[in-house]
Amino acid sequence: MTSIIWDFDGTLANSYPGMVAATQKSLEENFKIKLSKDTIYSGIKETSIKKFVTETLKNADNVTNGGLTEFYKIYTLYENEYHSQIRLMPHAKIALDYLKSEGFEQFIVTHRDESIFDIAKNLNISEYFKEIVSVSDNFVRKPDPDMLNYLIRKYDLDNHDMFVIGDRKIDIDFGKSVSAKTILLSDDKNMDADYKIESLNDINTIL
Repeated sequence: MTSIIWDFDGTLANSYPGMVAATQKSLEENFKIKLSKDTIYSGIKETSIKKFVTETLKNADNVTNGGLTEFYKIYTLYENEYHSQIRLMPHAKIALDYLKSEGFEQFIVTHRDESIFDIAKNLNISEYFKEIVSVSDNFVRKPDPDMLNYLIRKYDLDNHDMFVIGDRKIDIDFGKSVSAKTILLSDDKNMDADYKIESLNDINTIL
């Protein structure tokens, strides 16, 4: 059976405004580092929040090895305040309904912590997914295949009949790590995904 592995932030839901604002506030309050929202958005889209902040702190003065831990303490507090403002991406529900009607098994794999479960419930999308996997379960982060291998083993999934959908290079590399097919939700023509769409409304042109 075909399996669909969804990324969450920036793919199923428009959550970047809260993530960017929380990153900006945490960097400034913890380390007096002032960055524009555009700079932060570009940085986390290119890699991830963890990698972007790690590199930022590495180049800053007077930051100890525990800097990342301090960052996440404040980041989490601020980002939680934005959860009520998270909205589904355009046509996300249409795509989920279509894939459900086709009988595909759907999963979410995300770098979010356990907050993903309440967010998915509040967005009324929990029922679409056989399982939601988050890093709070102590999995290695994308693009390491750890989370995908867990799903493959648990549900006896066929990696050659699997589609990984995301909006960043890290998601595409994640899918390629187990030789799954990849779908990039972006207008970036430079990324090497198997398929590219600019709207979730186009998912039926591929699946």
